[in-house]
Amino acid sequence: MTVTIIQGDLSVEPCDAVVNPTNSSMTPTGGIDTKLHRKFGSFFTSQVQAISNVLRDRSCPVGDSRIFIAYGGERTAENSTSARFVINTVGPDYSKEGADLSAFHLRECYRTSLALANIYRLTSIAYPAISCGAGKYPPNEAAQVGIKAIRQNAREVKDVRFVLFERHIYEAFVKEWTDYAKTVNRDAKVFDDTDLDRSRDRDDERFQVLSEMTLTQHPNTRNCVLCIDKLVARGQNFFCSECSIKPRSEMFKQFLELLRIASDKSFDDLEDACKSLQPIVSSFQLAYTPAQIFDHSLHQHDRTAGNYLQRYCDRKFNRSAIPIHIVGDGNCFYNTFVTLFTAGTTAETSTLTSVELRTRNVIELTLNRQEYKTKYDYIPVLDSLENYIQNEMVCDANYVAVWDILSIPSVLNIKVITVYPRVNGGEDLYYQSLDDKSFEPLTNTINPQKQLSEVKLLFSNSNPWNPSASIGNAWTPNHYVPILKLNFN
Repeated sequence: MTVTIIQGDLSVEPCDAVVNPTNSSMTPTGGIDTKLHRKFGSFFTSQVQAISNVLRDRSCPVGDSRIFIAYGGERTAENSTSARFVINTVGPDYSKEGADLSAFHLRECYRTSLALANIYRLTSIAYPAISCGAGKYPPNEAAQVGIKAIRQNAREVKDVRFVLFERHIYEAFVKEWTDYAKTVNRDAKVFDDTDLDRSRDRDDERFQVLSEMTLTQHPNTRNCVLCIDKLVARGQNFFCSECSIKPRSEMFKQFLELLRIASDKSFDDLEDACKSLQPIVSSFQLAYTPAQIFDHSLHQHDRTAGNYLQRYCDRKFNRSAIPIHIVGDGNCFYNTFVTLFTAGTTAETSTLTSVELRTRNVIELTLNRQEYKTKYDYIPVLDSLENYIQNEMVCDANYVAVWDILSIPSVLNIKVITVYPRVNGGEDLYYQSLDDKSFEPLTNTINPQKQLSEVKLLFSNSNPWNPSASIGNAWTPNHYVPILKLNFN
């Protein structure tokens, strides 16, 4: 996906769709809304009026979007380079007191407009600075919301443009996106061959330090596990003073990398690395309490998953329940548990990441693999466990199998209930194995007398299921989302 920021006129931008900031009645009252009605003429305006005349102030609620065909009839020389569709959206009015709610509604503008673009398989879309005019949304904050929302929701869309009229808004968007790009590029630094060889040598040294942790290097000291250069007091700490203040997320990135290095050598090396890392990882406390109730200020409704839930799942799951939106970046399984981590957090545990959960899960499965194989030998859809851990789970940061679902309850001390849509019928082996199944920890080590928190996990897909367009093609899930209860109080 490419993101372009332009100072110019949105109404003449050649793309599949332009996004039109309007009001809840969709009646143009000036600005770009009026300009787009003049640009596209009666064919576009008559579509909007047909809805507005019936629904009036409920034509398009704040955060929602509506899609319209820009021109009727044949494409002409006059309109051949103009947008094919106009997507109306209603942005929020900003206030400092309601900043969180304003941000939620602005994210919804991007999510709902991109959802329509994805359904219509549009590849390019152009945005104004939604709410930055009459809505008085601070441009830098609006740009930050846009960055996150586009990253989460632009699936089919590969070309996103911001066409901004005012110079100060243009400069604010450029600054925010430039800062974001610098962060991404820093995280994805590319080494030349010499640096790569040096990095591999360094990783081998780090793995050697880890594997020798139980051996006597010196009566009173050993190397820091992370930097391997500095010494620490044996039996008192795992890290030197500099590494000990690194962010928790960065530490777990390095832990997972150590496991990857070990897995490249052999499964036995991976098991030894897990044994050495286990006490280190255990020193990072994790008191996990997942959200149970849908909160409009925190969660977004995943309407595609909702379609599967309502049409293909047991009524006991879809009654008074709602699936929430999870980032579809290939790591949705672990993102699910991070997103639900909204209660019972502390300063130490509030930085939970998907990398940390994957690291903990690798260690859990590796060190207790015989117990898992014995307990779940009845499930016919399981992969070979050792092969999966070594060649998929550790090496591919985006891949998840059923084994991850079986072990995450032990990592978080929760109960996971899986919900598998009956899209392929009752004979589907995955449906038989995974629908309405409950998985608990191997051992409830925290408080055996306390009832476990539950997470209902729905198998979904990134697109709505259309049987007529997919005859002969079996539906397969490529997305996980949690189901939360609706609060009617």
